[in-house]
Amino acid sequence: MTVHIGKLTSEVTVLDADTMLSQAQIERIVSLVLQRLEERAREARRTQAATALHRQASKPTRTGG
Repeated sequence: MTVHIGKLTSEVTVLDADTMLSQAQIERIVSLVLQRLEERAREARRTQAATALHRQASKPTRTGG
């Protein structure tokens, strides 16, 4: 069975027919993998946003008077 997830491709081969996973089990595993990949991508975006430098002009402050 070949599973394609974005740029990731994994080939799974079962040698023992008695230990094959059901279609529901395979779908659950794929679903969990996709969730974990999205969590990692979300965390990477959060980290990048937290450490990014942003250009912003501040309103001039008045001193003295």
